[in-house]
Amino acid sequence: MYTLKSVARRSTFFGAAVAVFAATLVPTAPVFADALNPLTERSLLLSSSAPGFQNTDGSGNSEGSLNANGETFAVPGSGPNGSKTGETFTFNVSSDSTSRPIEGITFQYCTSAAGHCQAPGDNTGDADPNDDGSTADSTRQTNAVGHPLDTSDLDVVGTFAEGIAEGEFQVLVEGVPQTGWTMDAINLEDTAHSGPLTGKNNYIRLMHTDVADGAVPTPGQTVQIVFRASTDTYITNPGSGSFFVKINTFDTSTAGDLLASNDAAIIDGGVTVANVMTDSIHITTKVLETMSFSVGTENRDTVDIEGIAGTDQIHGKCDALNQPNDNRLNLGNEDAEFSLETGKAWDVNSYWRLSSNSSGGATVYYSGNTLANTVGDEIAEMPSEVVSTPGTEQFGLGFVDAGLDALDSNPDVEWAAGYVAPRSFPFITLSSQTGAPYDVLAAQSASSAYDEATGTLDNGAGLPGTAKFKFLKSSNTVPEPIAQQDEQVISCATAKMRYVANIGADTPAGVYTTKINYLAAPQY
Repeated sequence: MYTLKSVARRSTFFGAAVAVFAATLVPTAPVFADALNPLTERSLLLSSSAPGFQNTDGSGNSEGSLNANGETFAVPGSGPNGSKTGETFTFNVSSDSTSRPIEGITFQYCTSAAGHCQAPGDNTGDADPNDDGSTADSTRQTNAVGHPLDTSDLDVVGTFAEGIAEGEFQVLVEGVPQTGWTMDAINLEDTAHSGPLTGKNNYIRLMHTDVADGAVPTPGQTVQIVFRASTDTYITNPGSGSFFVKINTFDTSTAGDLLASNDAAIIDGGVTVANVMTDSIHITTKVLETMSFSVGTENRDTVDIEGIAGTDQIHGKCDALNQPNDNRLNLGNEDAEFSLETGKAWDVNSYWRLSSNSSGGATVYYSGNTLANTVGDEIAEMPSEVVSTPGTEQFGLGFVDAGLDALDSNPDVEWAAGYVAPRSFPFITLSSQTGAPYDVLAAQSASSAYDEATGTLDNGAGLPGTAKFKFLKSSNTVPEPIAQQDEQVISCATAKMRYVANIGADTPAGVYTTKINYLAAPQY
């Protein structure tokens, strides 16, 4: 995978400000020391970063629809479906739980990392307009009303059972499954919050109800909790923006005691992970109808040119990026309605940009299906990094060096605070806003199978291309990691992605689409 290196700097003034702030946090009254022990190397991976009101694939078919082969479009837990997602939490513990087993784990979804909790979402109305703790007089839109209006509130729907199937969850310590856990979800927002409340389920409680002790990780060991979405049991993403999840582990399995304010029962916690909703990259192409027919008395594959033996005839078979056209890309020959050809490769590009103050860096994934039409025909994936070869069914992607890119073709454009924007954006570019002009690093070295897409494509002139690509359609349900930096914060990382598609002479005609989601999972 790509290694993202940060060049973030902190000025003397900023460091002093942090020191002063930290000093104000020293408690004046006794607290339970365990409540201050943080969970480290925390991350949250969503099965989809799409807004909660989206549940369609690249052709606009919604989850629940079936293609000609009886396969479901945009299944729960897949990249295009933000309405019904699964989630994976990973963290390391600080305390030794061998003498104080973990009997409860909670996740509280909020719009901020600290302070009064308001569940994330952008539906209109207030679930508790009188601030009396009751939602009986709620004016808040339901998600059923909000989704057609392109809005959504986070919600936990249904009760995940323990297991490894769809609609189930699993607790693991160092990769070893733990049993005897149950789950529920409630609303836990603070009426003291100045903004409107959602009333949605934003607080997940995991309770160990087995006779034996709960999880007993030792300091530094990894705990992972996996929620797998199903049609009836899932987590709905908020509509837009970022959200935070506060995590605590407890020494009690009593539901009423599993509260973020119950310091006496907390083992480790008081910390959050963050995530952000992003839209998908839409790619559309066509395979036009073709036909060839001939009669004759000789097979050209076995006839020598002009009777010369051995000469058989040769023949082949920081700021957010702009999102014009709703991130839709047309792939193919512009003069033929963006269609693909058997004798020439075609490509298109998109970008992603990431910044995060997570001390453990972040991992970027992609999720999506290969190009497919609505009757179940698909253009073959590229399961290993190979050269683009016209005449062979292929769909793949990879990183390319943006070089002097159209992202900023004018070197004299002034940015905020007097900084001058960098002129070049290599495929992984990290820049710091602590100096003018920005600090820019060269393209980073890569160790994964997505780093050789910068080369040439076969343009049908007889010269083979050098660019290599890869794509796994399994990423639609198991996101594929493509970039990682696990040591420090990421000031700004901009990547340029290149997509290629080729067809064979027997590729069925039709309109082929896909929807690629990029997911970022910071590790705190």
